[in-house]
Amino acid sequence: MKIAAFLAVASALAGAGCTASPRLADLANEPAANPSFSTASGHYRSVLGSYQHREPVDPKNWRQLNKDLAPKGEGS
Repeated sequence: MKIAAFLAVASALAGAGCTASPRLADLANEPAANPSFSTASGHYRSVLGSYQHREPVDPKNWRQLNKDLAPKGEGS
């Protein structure tokens, strides 16, 4: 009984995996030079982003470090 249930679920999952989503089917019918079709933005972003060089330092008072790094502003 368990094997039959497993095979039924496995075949249903395999069949569901072979179906195309409606959006992919729509894309297949679009002409390649359709100017109304939007694409993702191609703006350059640096891989390093906001990199900051850091050096190892001696241990410091952790309570003071927490106060220094806590957000400043309302409620603090």
